[in-house]
Amino acid sequence: MDARTAYEQGRELNARAVAAYDGRSRQIGTARLVVACAALALLGVLVWVSHGAWVWAALAGTLMAFGALVVVHARVLDARERAAATLRFHERGLARLSHAWDALSAGSSRFLDADHPFAGDLDVFGRASLMQLVDATETRFGEERLAQLLAQEDPGAWPDDVVARQGAAQELAPQLPFREALSTAGGVLADDRPDPTAILAWVEGNDPLPAGSSLLGWLVPAVTVALAVAWLAGQLRSGMLTGLFALELAASVALGERLSPMLSAVAARESGLTRWRAMIDVVERARFDSSLLAQAGGRLQARGRRASAEIATLERIVGYAAARHNEVFRFFLGPLVFWDGHCARALVRWRGRVGRDVRGWLEALGEVEALASLGSFAFEHPDFVWPEFAPAPAFVASALGHPLIAAGQRVGNDVTLPSGGRALVVTGSNMSGKSTLLRAIGANAVLAFAGAPVCARALTLGPARVATSMRVEDSLEEGVSHFYAELRRLKRVVDLAEKKGFPALFLLDEILHGTNSRERVIGACAVVRRLLGWGALGAVSTHDLGITALEKELGARVENVHFEEQVDGERMTFDYRLRPGVVQSSNALRLMRALGIVVGDGDG
Repeated sequence: MDARTAYEQGRELNARAVAAYDGRSRQIGTARLVVACAALALLGVLVWVSHGAWVWAALAGTLMAFGALVVVHARVLDARERAAATLRFHERGLARLSHAWDALSAGSSRFLDADHPFAGDLDVFGRASLMQLVDATETRFGEERLAQLLAQEDPGAWPDDVVARQGAAQELAPQLPFREALSTAGGVLADDRPDPTAILAWVEGNDPLPAGSSLLGWLVPAVTVALAVAWLAGQLRSGMLTGLFALELAASVALGERLSPMLSAVAARESGLTRWRAMIDVVERARFDSSLLAQAGGRLQARGRRASAEIATLERIVGYAAARHNEVFRFFLGPLVFWDGHCARALVRWRGRVGRDVRGWLEALGEVEALASLGSFAFEHPDFVWPEFAPAPAFVASALGHPLIAAGQRVGNDVTLPSGGRALVVTGSNMSGKSTLLRAIGANAVLAFAGAPVCARALTLGPARVATSMRVEDSLEEGVSHFYAELRRLKRVVDLAEKKGFPALFLLDEILHGTNSRERVIGACAVVRRLLGWGALGAVSTHDLGITALEKELGARVENVHFEEQVDGERMTFDYRLRPGVVQSSNALRLMRALGIVVGDGDG
């Protein structure tokens, strides 16, 4: 089954389920109201009419029925929330397939960094981005790990790290039930991704219990029992018992107030952690073959116990501590057994046992989520190809397209950079496809290094660092002109090319267009020569045909290619096909006339 059909069927099935649960919820709500009214009527009979046994029996029956309806209602609401979360999973899949950017989270904008070597130029983050196209995560750790993979400045141990990620994504691509269960577990309570910083600060902290709390944890209940036994045996008068209880309550409450901040803070922070327990349970129950997924599953253990079981223990402790919010229990019953102290000790013991493991659990969950997102991307794009990896720098693609362009509008082109020290000089008229080609090269390299399939019929890729200078902006605040801003970007590209390790895959759009033609040609040629001298490979787009002389100067190391427009009378179209050689036409004046800008006859 193709992805669109699977998502549409899942959406329809779960939409019906949500509607059915809503109907059942309304019915149960009505029944609860009827039973409550019946109970009130029976209570009125008891007060004003009769005290017969049948009235007591009927009242007891209605109360039991009301309690049962409450339980059933809660289960229906839980099932409704799970169905709604699953519905959201399928709706997000359809939104990705349709490039419905406004229906997808654009929260990845926070990962944008003006100094990043390529993320801003290649639309990695934000609206209409690679992140939106790939992201199927539910937690911050998953989102951050996926962002790291898409924005990594080098691909790591080549090619082992990339091959391992690719193998995990290939394993998860056909596992729609697993990916659906993982997303449903994470999205059942809310759409947002809770920040784990606070809970991690607590579990990795070491703030001790107040002095004497351990002793009082045993002493206070013992004194309470002893006083009660003495009073029942007639050894203690009621007045004295009350006074002693009052002193005990005062001491217990005073110490309990010192524990209150920790109990309250943990209860608030724990709510985020427990949201991930069900997701961790889904991962723990899965069986994986790929090394990365198996390693992640292995990290979800804590000294022989499953991470989900340990988090469930924390939930129970916090549930016990929640009794302190009942005022009667908090000020009377709780202090007599030093309830807060026992809960605080249990929390501290839990933290001491597994607190240092929690970050590893969340990182492992985030790793699985990120890899599952890559698997979803592969499932949703069966026409994309898994790239092959070469030991040396290379970028050789057949029918390479831009993944952010819809399939019906996308045009593929062959790109051949068979080794380091090679470059394409791309010329062409305005709007013909030069910038799109450069971004297609960069975007597919980013996907390949992350471990995802690429938008091409075939792609062979070697190790490289992607470095771009495309979208250049000046800054009035910093007093930086457009030309100087571009020089800084070019300097960063050159620095990366000179850096030891991986060669640069450079993409330079309209290089040095902020200066005059003569200096632009001299400067651009010098930059390209230097990059190729360091073994870099890439592409340069330009309107200045003087730069195309590099092909004659450097021979096979530089290839001139171009895009062109097609003109039929006053109508101008583009086929976005890459052709060899230098462009022989331009369309700037024709475009000006098309927009109604008056151009004199002497202007061509």
